[in-house]
This record gives sequence, structure tokens and C-alpha cells, in this order.
Amino acid sequence: MDEVTISCLGLLLQEFFNPAEVIDSIDFCLTNEDYDLLLINLIRETHFRSIWSEDWINKFTARDFHKLFRMTQDTYGNLLTALSVNSELIKPYTGGNKPVSFHKNVLISLWYYGREMSMHAIGNQFDTATSTVYNIVQEVTDCLCNSMAKKFITWPNIKECTIIEEGFRVRANFPNVIGAIDGCHVSVKVPSSEQDSYTNRKMTKSIIVQAICTSNKIFTNICVGYPGRLHDARVFKNSEIFSIMQNEGPSSLFYDKYYLLGDSAYPNLSWPITPYKNYGNPSARKRKWNYFHSQTRVDIELSFGLLKGRWRRLLYLNVTNISRAPNIILACCVLHNFCLVNDDELDEIVNDVQLDNTSQTDMQNAIYGTESGNAKRDELLNILVP
Repeated sequence: MDEVTISCLGLLLQEFFNPAEVIDSIDFCLTNEDYDLLLINLIRETHFRSIWSEDWINKFTARDFHKLFRMTQDTYGNLLTALSVNSELIKPYTGGNKPVSFHKNVLISLWYYGREMSMHAIGNQFDTATSTVYNIVQEVTDCLCNSMAKKFITWPNIKECTIIEEGFRVRANFPNVIGAIDGCHVSVKVPSSEQDSYTNRKMTKSIIVQAICTSNKIFTNICVGYPGRLHDARVFKNSEIFSIMQNEGPSSLFYDKYYLLGDSAYPNLSWPITPYKNYGNPSARKRKWNYFHSQTRVDIELSFGLLKGRWRRLLYLNVTNISRAPNIILACCVLHNFCLVNDDELDEIVNDVQLDNTSQTDMQNAIYGTESGNAKRDELLNILVP
């Protein structure tokens, strides 16, 4: 269904019916994209002709709210509570024009994260100046990164590792796995002076997100900000988790027992375990072991797909200042976790997530510990494929 048809349908609905009562009766013929577009047209024609009102939010059905703001109303209420400790988001009235309410600040930001729409268009939707929308998104993003990231993107303690390990074990009986690690590219607008640094091997401009997740798709570690030209192994070597392991050893994060699974772009150390190389003709045992490895590790790819499916701003991050991009990405990762811990699922996933799965032998050999990783991998081979 084309955009003009949907726009006309929206106008007819708002002219003759109550859209909230009618839309569910026609959505059997709409794709997810059509449904979103129809809702946006209904909002534009019905709610935003006059000034935005605080009771507007109550006019949505639960389903419509979930589709538009990418979380349920219950999750949204919990988010307001979590963010309310940040006094900079709650501005007192000191005379003159009233400041934008805390409630509206959060809604505008969710709208921004959830779709590829310009700040000017968002301002029109919410009857707010473009410059104000920019400031709102920046303030909420900073609060998510500075106040909530450490609470909702956390490394598991030893008790939590037991539960996480059970979740991974059911995949293919891999023992003691507490995370899958990979890198994802977020396409981004880049200044002409920095094009080369951000051009990845697929010749697009991007920022790299290195993430570790559980089998429940919850991120336990995020490293974001490196330009797309870098290889996953280089980002890994420069990351905080690698630094901690080098300085403090396996007991610091893996309790001398657990480890991660990574693809062939990573070095095979004793704590990220990677597949056997396909040099020559690997044995049937190794091929079978690699299959078990991929079945267990797939959760990180699904996590990235869910992240971009819910927070569609990450499909292409069109920012005026490239230095703001990493915080926007991190804010979306925080919201990803926040929704999942609130049992808030959104059945939308991006399947063509840009991953860098290339191998780089020279980088592998340059990182200390490969021999111990090979020994551990052989041990796991004997356990899983005797």
C-alpha cells in the first residue's frame, strides 16, 4: 500500500470515525510499515493540528502506544520513574514560556530513537521548535548514558553467571558460557574530512559497537565509538574488557571458570573461544563442534537485530556532530536492556545487521594467550564431540 493511499485512508478515518476504534478492524491488510505510517498520519491530522496537550498520551490504545513509542505503557511508566532522579530533566517554571514537561521530553526522545525522522519533522509532530527537540534529545541521551547505563548494562556476578550459563547450555550443551561477543556497524553521517576513517570494508560509513550479551539478548558489556575502518579484533584489543583481563586476569570477570564465544574475527584466547579455522579440510568432529558453537553464539546476532528493530534510528544515524553518535547508540542499548528486563518484547527484528566476521590472522597472533585458548578449545571439542 503506497503512502498516498495510507494518508487518504487516515484522513477518512479521522473525519468519520474514532481512529482508535477502527484501526484494529483494518490492520489485517496492513504490513508493519503500513500500520506505522497510518498511525503517524492519524496523529498528524487528529492530534497535532492544535497545540500538543499533556492528556494526548491517554488517547492511544496499548497497542498503538507500543508501536509508536517502542515500549509498553507500563515500561514507559517505569522509565519515567528511573529517569526522574535526574533533576536536570525536570525544569521548574521560573516565568515566561513554560519549559517542556519531563513527560514530553521523554516521549520526544523515544520518538527520535524509534524512527528515522528529522528533528524538524519531530518538532512538527510535537508542536516544538527544532532547536528544542535537539536539546531535549541531547539531555535525555546524556541521562541514559550517565545515570542509567551503569545500572542496566552490568557484568554478571558469580551467582548470576550460574543462571546465564544454563541459558546458553540448552542451545548445544556448551558448558560454562556466560556471553557471546561480536561487533556491529551502525551506519552514520560523517564529515567529509573524516570519510576514510569511518569507511568499513563494505564501503559504507559506520561506527562499531562491540557487545557481549546473554542468551536472553541482554547486553552485559558495550564498547562503542570506534570508526568503521577498524577490524573487530582491533576494537577488542582496545576495549575495557580486554584491558581488565590483561591487568587482572581471568578471575576478575570470569571467576576462573567461565568464558565467552566469539566468531573468527576474534583471537582464540582462553576466555573468548572462537571456531576452528576452515583451513584445508577440517575433520568432521571440528565441523560439528563449529556448528554447536554457532548455534550457541547466535544470540549476539539476534540481540543486534532486536536493537535495530526496536530503535530504528540506528539504521542510519544522521547526526550533525559525529561526536554525539556514540552516546545515542549507547542510549539505545540502555533502552534495549530496560525493555527486556521489564519483559517488554517488540516483534520487530532487523535481519541484515552489518557484522564484521572476517578473520585477521596477524592480529590473532599479536595478542598474547592464543596457545591457552587453543588448548581450551580442544578440551571443549573432546567434551562435546567425543
